[in-house]
Amino acid sequence: MKRNTKIFVFFILFLLGAVLITYGAVFNSKNVLPQKDDGSPVFAKSEPALIKDASVGGLMRDESGKIKQTYTGKPPKACST
Repeated sequence: MKRNTKIFVFFILFLLGAVLITYGAVFNSKNVLPQKDDGSPVFAKSEPALIKDASVGGLMRDESGKIKQTYTGKPPKACST
């Protein structure tokens, strides 16, 4: 391969990676309802934060399919099991 072709391929792959990281960081967030439905505002959490909360038992789905937080204040530190 010529040097210019290698540079072009590297640039395209770099640009694709940057686009995918931006997509993941910006568009992969979910709204989470607080534990009590007292009219509190809904807040958004990123996918990594949702995964961490779900792994320690901090999130659940209610009857309507919405994600709810199972704790108030600080999240649990360890897995509930």
